[in-house]
Amino acid sequence: MAENVHEGYEASARVERSAVRSLNAHSASLERSAVQRLASEAVTAQHSAMGVVHTSTLEMQESVAGVVFGDYVKAENSSIALLIAPRVSGNVKAVITLPVAFAFGFGYFFARRLTAAAFRKRR
Repeated sequence: MAENVHEGYEASARVERSAVRSLNAHSASLERSAVQRLASEAVTAQHSAMGVVHTSTLEMQESVAGVVFGDYVKAENSSIALLIAPRVSGNVKAVITLPVAFAFGFGYFFARRLTAAAFRKRR
């Protein structure tokens, strides 16, 4: 069920027990749903799964997300694979944080240089 407000093309979406490929809305509320790509100013999610989320404010409870870009994330008993947000609160389990991403990048760069040096010495 979606509620549309045509003034300024802002829309609010409420998704329950559904799967959605892409959702763009001013505000979105998810309950027991899955969304592949989500762009919204404010998102609330309960018992849901999200792929890539671009938002200002995300509040999630017992949900999972792949990649989250936001200004403020509040998560309770939730998991996020890659979280990029300056303010985070709640009980969130981030798999890849910004320091871990930098460490992966440095490790990749170092391994490439080491491998290139090893192959140059063989010649």
